Amino acid sequence: MAESPGDSGGAGARPGPPGIPPALVNDGEALEIEARGLRAHGPLGTVFQGVNLLARPAGLTVVAGQGGTGRTSLLLALGGRFRTSGGTVTARLGDTPVDPLRHSALARATPGVDLVPQWTAHEHRAERAATTRTFSTAALEAAGELLDCAPPARTVVGRLPARDRLLFAVALAVAERRPAVLVDDVDAGLGGTDLREVWLRLARLAEAGITVLATAAAPPPPDWAVPVAAYTTLSPRTAAADVARRP
Repeated sequence: MAESPGDSGGAGARPGPPGIPPALVNDGEALEIEARGLRAHGPLGTVFQGVNLLARPAGLTVVAGQGGTGRTSLLLALGGRFRTSGGTVTARLGDTPVDPLRHSALARATPGVDLVPQWTAHEHRAERAATTRTFSTAALEAAGELLDCAPPARTVVGRLPARDRLLFAVALAVAERRPAVLVDDVDAGLGGTDLREVWLRLARLAEAGITVLATAAAPPPPDWAVPVAAYTTLSPRTAAADVARRP
């Protein structure tokens, strides 16, 4: 895969799994992100500590924890967007170390990074296209198809249901054509069928060869049959992580 993160997918990609739009298929190496002994401290004390986690290439990895456990900060740290106090974060495309910041797209990290409720879908698309060199309209349309979320241009996003707001934010991130997508607070305002559908859609992105890292209060329950590659649960008492992995 070429060093440019924009070369990770798009037209001409190899055929992918059934139901995956060709414009989404990652025809290069998938991104792996590994944390070892990762910790962060802030003015109020420990943000998180002792995190060992392998986000597998082209897999869905979940960082779970209640509010205040440092899950958003950990997500940002895994994507090279948060200063840590110790430990390491290593991102690789195959055997090649890369910068996780340049090779990941951030869909949402509340409260600082989110859709603007007063903006229309068109305004969000135009802003992303103007500010992101690797933005692809074809990838956005394909992401909307896969995620089942393509709001009309004049739709004010603040009026969308919580499910569609989240999935539209993810689609915009996918349109940046980076090999990984980060999304915070997947279960905020969601439950039941809508939440299960969101998890399944994120897993489908991973099938396309995109590494997906997501946070939530809890990982999807086993009976939902969501293919989670790995997850870590942050303790509300110590903000230390115990890593569990599913085969």
